[in-house]
Amino acid sequence: MEGLVVGIITLGIIVTIFFLIVRVVKGGLGAMFVKAGASACFIGTAFITFAYNIEKNGYDRTNFEYGILMLLGFIFSLLGDIWLDLKYVHKECTRPYTYAGFICFMIGHTFFVPAILLNFQEYKWWMLPCILGLCAVFTIIAALMEKFNKNFDFGEFRAISLVYASFVAATMLCSVNGLILFGYSKKFLILTIGSIAFVLSDLVLSSIYFEKGKNTKANVIINHTLYYLAQFMFASTLLLN
Repeated sequence: MEGLVVGIITLGIIVTIFFLIVRVVKGGLGAMFVKAGASACFIGTAFITFAYNIEKNGYDRTNFEYGILMLLGFIFSLLGDIWLDLKYVHKECTRPYTYAGFICFMIGHTFFVPAILLNFQEYKWWMLPCILGLCAVFTIIAALMEKFNKNFDFGEFRAISLVYASFVAATMLCSVNGLILFGYSKKFLILTIGSIAFVLSDLVLSSIYFEKGKNTKANVIINHTLYYLAQFMFASTLLLN
């Protein structure tokens, strides 16, 4: 089983690199299919690590529920990947595909957040108001991006972008709080690094979508590298109790 875990992660890295080459050089429908393949690899990694953990350590309710919720989050992330790349294939449908991508990723984070909170046990209820308050702060910061950068404009996607900012911030803040609360455990260290990579990836993606002159090959590579790093790190946490 260990070899299978290493194999699927290696395959994911190879497919991700191949996707970046296709996306930068050619783009189009082919890039979308390769991207879906790369995303399927982090879902495959999650399934295998989940099964391996149960086989090795036996059934544990918290770990089982954590695994199921994370897997659902990964599946909606894959759907979000597909919708957002379809906007480049069918440019006449950019608006609905962009909204569909945002919605799928938000749903994904609605699974990631409770999955992480499962590990908090009795601490989760008093920490939730603090996390929600900090999410509001992140949303305000996102809203101010337009004020301080004249080249940045959310346009018609302002509302959904700000709502999404609170969702991705919630995943990061839950991870950071868990890291502090549980003495810098390996699981929460990986979740924290992954969630920060997710936030950074979305910041770059926001520049690509909404800032003039930022849709460059370098930014596309940085965005996807951070994104897949985040997802594979999240998937690897299913190995840990």
